[in-house]
Amino acid sequence: MKNSEKWMRGLPYVGNKGQKAQQIIDIFPSGGRFIDVFGGGGSISLTAASSGKWNAVVYNDRRKTVVNLLKALIEDNPHFDLMKYVYMDRETFYNWRDNQPDSIERTLVLIVWSFSNNMCDYLWGKKIEKEKLQLTRALFFGNTGTKLDDLYSYAKNETSIAGKYKMFHKWRREAMNISSRYDLLQQLGQLVRLDQLQQLERLQQPEYSTLDYHDLIIRPDDIVYCDPPYVSTGVDYGGWDPDAFYAWLAKCPAKQIYISEYTKLPHTEVAFNLGKKHSLTAVGTRREELLLKYVG
Repeated sequence: MKNSEKWMRGLPYVGNKGQKAQQIIDIFPSGGRFIDVFGGGGSISLTAASSGKWNAVVYNDRRKTVVNLLKALIEDNPHFDLMKYVYMDRETFYNWRDNQPDSIERTLVLIVWSFSNNMCDYLWGKKIEKEKLQLTRALFFGNTGTKLDDLYSYAKNETSIAGKYKMFHKWRREAMNISSRYDLLQQLGQLVRLDQLQQLERLQQPEYSTLDYHDLIIRPDDIVYCDPPYVSTGVDYGGWDPDAFYAWLAKCPAKQIYISEYTKLPHTEVAFNLGKKHSLTAVGTRREELLLKYVG
């Protein structure tokens, strides 16, 4: 994917389909309306909206602050000064998580600064937190009192997160004797993606929806895509009921229903094998992701 198109990956959200979104969208038939039932970070909806294959695209997720964050970034209303979020220690993260009311700003903080974007666990373990935050301070503020502050001078002419992130990569390549023990500053990559969303000028806007999937009004000619919690992953999704989802599928009036999963579900056929997932699953293996078509 070109850097100029990475905004289509949407929010850095757990389970995001950004790396496979175009592949998935290419498989679907075109038509009047496309409904992304479990929209999550929005990569499928944004890729669908940019494809021009449908007259309307509905991005739905029951978590309102996630939907409203994506909408706010795309419309740049309210505007977020993302520079405010480049540095955050563990204590501040947990204060946002445990003591602040749900809001789009809290959602932004928890997504960017959580491990695997799960909005729960802090991005880095305690053993490397100090090292990572020191590097971030050196890059943006130059106030660590160490030789890493040379990085601030190296990137001082860059005023954007993306520019400083690019200079960090260059510095890392050129000064391997200093930086070989540092891997990428993940939170900066997440913020760069959010900044790309803020700078969009033209996009067929999706329709934003925050309904439970049971409450969606779906027509027979809609193209429906579902990316629900996967079965047999060993992860507790907090009350997710696969049997209720299967019952909903049986009653859904749409004739074209597609589902992402690791395993073949009842009354489905494999429409496409998307290959192995890039990240590790709970059992530590890379599993093949399937695009299923519901056949009733």
